[in-house]
Amino acid sequence: MVNVYNTSKEIADAQPTVAILPVGALEQHGEHLPVATDWLRADDRARRLAEALGQALGPCYLLPAIAYANSQEHMDMAGTITLRPATLALVVEDIVLSLRHHGIRRIVILTTHGGNWVLKPTIRDLNFRYPDIRIIHADGPLLSEREKMPREVHASSGETAGMLAIRPDLVKGRSPDHSPRFGQEWLDYAGMGAITESGAWGEPSKADPEAYEAGAQAHTEHSVAYIRETFARLDETLGPIENDTPRARS
Repeated sequence: MVNVYNTSKEIADAQPTVAILPVGALEQHGEHLPVATDWLRADDRARRLAEALGQALGPCYLLPAIAYANSQEHMDMAGTITLRPATLALVVEDIVLSLRHHGIRRIVILTTHGGNWVLKPTIRDLNFRYPDIRIIHADGPLLSEREKMPREVHASSGETAGMLAIRPDLVKGRSPDHSPRFGQEWLDYAGMGAITESGAWGEPSKADPEAYEAGAQAHTEHSVAYIRETFARLDETLGPIENDTPRARS
């Protein structure tokens, strides 16, 4: 393992082929934990990973954890620092392109903060735009963990049932059932065309339009209840919205 405490020459001599980029956050963690909790955990997890991975794949370049990330949901509590999602995405892209410039084409991104949701579309976008690099998440299901892999993802029984219910004239037969042996995170790595046979991930043969109708009605009723309740609770929590009355038509 090499890291930023090594010299440039030492890093070049080690010839790492894999880099690990941890992403933490600086945000409130209650009255008992420091705002640096996610950052410190990211650094610790990445160090452990780099040491173990280095034994399997050779020297890794362990980068320091990014401390500043997307913590907008914690901004009403002291000490929290946030980046806009687009800013974090651009920071990650610049780091990845720096590694690519130096010949490191395999990059593992590890995050310890669930609010860093923008990392997922960023990984997918970079893999799409730069096919000469491989950027992956730090975890996902193994081939031996078939039960953890999703069976219904895209153009499967649910979506097929929906189209049979609302526009059956547009349904042209069925794609063959196919649940590939991949975790859904593989859509961030390779795209649907590389991991499915027809573009469908699931079992369209099991589409039930009558069940869709019943489920859609129940879902609509639940959505109405949730929307009404949530707006009311937001008004109680944050106060009413100013000027929340539509202007009369002239």
